[in-house]
Amino acid sequence: MLADKFKQTLIAKADFQTADWNGGKITIGTIKGVVETYGSTSPSTPNGSSMQSCFLRSLRMQDSIEVVANCSYTDKDGDILYSIAERKQDDVAAGSGDKGRTMFMGGTGKYSGASGGCDYLTKFMPDSWSTVESDCTSD
Repeated sequence: MLADKFKQTLIAKADFQTADWNGGKITIGTIKGVVETYGSTSPSTPNGSSMQSCFLRSLRMQDSIEVVANCSYTDKDGDILYSIAERKQDDVAAGSGDKGRTMFMGGTGKYSGASGGCDYLTKFMPDSWSTVESDCTSD
């Protein structure tokens, strides 16, 4: 079976809280938005819109940063795809953003057993908005 290649575009709004922690900064919060999947040829990753909801943790210590988001995508049928997004560059402040990797972690309905992932580029905008462009492959 060949892997399905497709793209995703996300427009989202964040709600973050930041605090000093052990000489660094820790940020936690949520990201909620709409993701559009297009270019897919597989019924296991259908084209169309889904609601995305993520819980994010960002830890900046001196010259390093780790950003991890646990996300779920709920489509029009109520099926849910789970993912974990990670990156180790830049920040979550407006004007920042960088490349990262999302890994699919299964789901419900058509997403049961989902695997694969996306290489993504995120850009954090003013007023807690962000955009994410992804090139994805599902196995």
